[in-house]
Amino acid sequence: MNSPTLRRLLVISLLALMVVPVGVSARIKCWTNKEGVRECGNRVPPEYAQKGHQEISKHGITTKRQQRARTAAELEVEKQKQIELAEEKRKAREQAAHDRVLLDTFTTAKELEMARDSKIEVIDARIAHTRNRIDRLEQNRGIMQKEAARQERSGKPASEKLQHDIQRVDRQVKENHGFVVEREQEKKDVDAQFERDLKRYRQLKQRRH
Repeated sequence: MNSPTLRRLLVISLLALMVVPVGVSARIKCWTNKEGVRECGNRVPPEYAQKGHQEISKHGITTKRQQRARTAAELEVEKQKQIELAEEKRKAREQAAHDRVLLDTFTTAKELEMARDSKIEVIDARIAHTRNRIDRLEQNRGIMQKEAARQERSGKPASEKLQHDIQRVDRQVKENHGFVVEREQEKKDVDAQFERDLKRYRQLKQRRH
């Protein structure tokens, strides 16, 4: 073999070594085909690229596992799980902070009950004040309605100002009744929250003992 030919063969060999990474021939990839049969080769066919495969050394040892790509439904389930986990952690942090407040603020369950009663008393006072206001408004409305009736009996409609005043008082009575309903609900919420706090407080105290 002459020198030019020999040099050309050497160049081709060197190029081949540069293009093919060292060790590629030693890695075998195995996958499962559509019939459920395991197949192996130097590369995974495109139609199975997303199905997952294993890489096996020349000694038959599994060196890498490529998991199959998850479906959109599976990704959504995983996302939901992460959201639920984050929510559980958030609730746990809030509960821990609330527990610290209970233990740092109250030394006995009786103090907690007194705090509940005091808060409800404040709400009751606001309700009583609002109901008194409603009584006064209704009395004023009654007077205005009588005047409107008197004007109508005289053969003319009630004055525009009087009608507007009656409508204004009607709105005020309605708003104040709504305020009372809200405060009554607030009382129930406060009582329920303190019941939960009392139960939790007793549990925390028992753990400490």
